[in-house]
Amino acid sequence: MNRTFSRPLLHFPLRIYLTAAGIFAAAIMGWLRCGLTISNWHLFTTLGVQPGAWYLAINGLASGLVYTLAGVLTLAPDEKWKKPVLVLLISGLIIYWIDRICFARSIEAQTSLPFSLVFSTGLTFIAVCLLFWDNIRRRIWKRKE
Repeated sequence: MNRTFSRPLLHFPLRIYLTAAGIFAAAIMGWLRCGLTISNWHLFTTLGVQPGAWYLAINGLASGLVYTLAGVLTLAPDEKWKKPVLVLLISGLIIYWIDRICFARSIEAQTSLPFSLVFSTGLTFIAVCLLFWDNIRRRIWKRKE
């Protein structure tokens, strides 16, 4: 009686699943921003919200697309997709920074600006470390020898 044990198709370490979950959470925030802007378009235009409903919808769409693509590529079984994920994560971070620095005009957004920039950078750094953990570990062990 030979038993054949097959490995699941998408078997990744827990750190990859956690990274993908965090990236998909950011994607959902972008899609929600786009969807809520479209559903409240009349209200935003009536109130004269600045920088405008178009900006909010396009920013949400861009964030949603960038982070969705990064999340999907994180779960790709081939290692060659790690570097494009890094580029996408940095692109998403830049989109967030441009939004916070240039377009967020409320007092709350301006007073929490240093915290939000450091926090977003820290989360991106943690995601990159989790994504490239094998490479980091190999380099650490090489230096110890």
